[in-house]
Amino acid sequence: MIGELILVVFAAVFPQSNAQDSMNKGVRAFRNADYKAAVEYFKQALDLDPSLTTAEVYLATAFAQQFIPGGRGEDNEKNAQMAIQAFENVLRREPNSVTAVAGIASIYFNLGQNDTKQLLKSKEFYTRYAQLDSTNPIPYYTIGVLDWLVVYDRNSTLSTDEQLKVIDEGLAHIDNALALNPVFDDAMTYKNLLFREKARLAVDPAEKARLITAADDWFNKALEMRKRNSQPRRYAVPQNGVNVITAPPPPPPRQ
Repeated sequence: MIGELILVVFAAVFPQSNAQDSMNKGVRAFRNADYKAAVEYFKQALDLDPSLTTAEVYLATAFAQQFIPGGRGEDNEKNAQMAIQAFENVLRREPNSVTAVAGIASIYFNLGQNDTKQLLKSKEFYTRYAQLDSTNPIPYYTIGVLDWLVVYDRNSTLSTDEQLKVIDEGLAHIDNALALNPVFDDAMTYKNLLFREKARLAVDPAEKARLITAADDWFNKALEMRKRNSQPRRYAVPQNGVNVITAPPPPPPRQ
């Protein structure tokens, strides 16, 4: 009884110490991929010390790790929404947190496979991501992919002029990604795909032929670069010791 009282008094007097203990336990669970346990520890840490932003980042990431892109069920949807909410909590404290912005962008991307509104939210956050981390090719590349997804959708209600505008925006962002990473083979592949969409919309036969030739050239460049690249692709943003997977876009479709 006395021991329990001492613990209660200690928790009241030294909440930050207890918060850090919960934080440390959460990190261990996270590193062991026990994300459910990690969530509970990070919640405890935040209850004891709401200012512990790193715990909020880990909490969001633990929820995100349990989200299965394309998965079904209430629990899967809940994990996605809880991750977004936790990342938004981080942004209230740190509006320029790259980790939080990238995390939200990634989740909306995966939620939006069949939902244009979610893809637009993803693009909004990837645009913020590019502004905050302008030397990183990933957000530029992903915006290019999102633009391709919009024009590749045969159910799209966009006019030809609107589609061409989206394509040109996508090509500009892919060029930004390639300027930052000239050996980015996936970006080359999507440049090829965007040129093919532009060729589809071209009226003049000569212009159509020119665009198809450009697409073929970038397709061949991508194949050659893929053979040359030996380093694994990185799609993560390390911050505060947390790796937030920013969900690489789907592999380019076969030609």
